[in-house]
Amino acid sequence: MASPTLLHSLLYIPPRSSKCPRAQFLPSKSISRPSNRASFSHTGVPGSIRRFVRRRPSPVVASQSNFLKVAQTVWKVGRDAIEAGTNLVPDAVPRPVARISVTFVGLSVALFVLKSFLSTAFFVLATMGLIYFTFLALNKDSGPKGGGDGPKGGGGAPPLEDPVEEARKIMEKYK
Repeated sequence: MASPTLLHSLLYIPPRSSKCPRAQFLPSKSISRPSNRASFSHTGVPGSIRRFVRRRPSPVVASQSNFLKVAQTVWKVGRDAIEAGTNLVPDAVPRPVARISVTFVGLSVALFVLKSFLSTAFFVLATMGLIYFTFLALNKDSGPKGGGDGPKGGGGAPPLEDPVEEARKIMEKYK
């Protein structure tokens, strides 16, 4: 079973601090830690691994942290946009009604733009696929053509299997 310190260092999301950029990589003081090194070394984790685990957050935590930052940024920008749109509505309309109306209009426009973009992208992909498969269907017989005594018949020179042999025959012909 993993120790609480190891679990904490794997699942730790650092706090944001504007004072010191290294503060986000330091462990939190809120979790109880052993007071001396001797008790910590009894966990069976070598010192080099322990230092590595403390300094690097796991990729899962890093991606979750980035996703949370993106979600928080989108939420803040959305709130600011709704507030700016609400300020454009005349004061005769009550503020809660104006805020709800601006939110509804903003979501409608955003969904319309997203739908238009996706439908255009899918239309272009479908058209490219149709053109590609039509090209393949119309040009399936345009491989290398060689007459000869093959199964299709046709006469003429037999298909050339070895270019070196063909070059040798041509050389003998002009000697």
